[in-house]
Amino acid sequence: MWFSRRSRGTSRKAHEAHEAERRNREFVEGLGLPEVDSVLDLVPFMEEYLDRSIRLMPFVSDPTDPDSLDASAPCGLWLATGETDYVFYDTAISRAHAEIIVGHEFGHMLKRHRGNASVEAGSLGGLITDIDPATVQLVLGRTRYNEPEEFEAELLGSLLQEHVSTARPSALREADPITRTLLR
Repeated sequence: MWFSRRSRGTSRKAHEAHEAERRNREFVEGLGLPEVDSVLDLVPFMEEYLDRSIRLMPFVSDPTDPDSLDASAPCGLWLATGETDYVFYDTAISRAHAEIIVGHEFGHMLKRHRGNASVEAGSLGGLITDIDPATVQLVLGRTRYNEPEEFEAELLGSLLQEHVSTARPSALREADPITRTLLR
């Protein structure tokens, strides 16, 4: 009896996940995304779509720097002011991982998520030295994925990354050693 209830619950969750993917795939296909070589190259599209200025803010996490973010800080962050959206992402990781992080934050922006557990602007150390904390309206950090908005943003980020990889000419995709390995 317990097993049958568990199976039904798992089946329902799998169906919900499949439906979420279907809805978000349709959403991304309906955006009319341009062909780009990187998720980072979607900034002009995002600015036009959202009618807001977007600034990518790469940073390098440095545990030896007392003004740097600590290990519990998010590896990606969307910070919104009245006129500009800032997307912070750690560059002390691979470029592919950085693009996944930026895609995740773009997912929040595309769906206009507001989040339940925002990060306090004052807890970001030296990360926002060029931004007046009084102008910050929203801070969403990429940390946990068990909330519906986080799941959706992660899914959208994956779909944006998928768009980029399918938009590249096959010769460029096949020139990448990781892609060649995965396509074998």
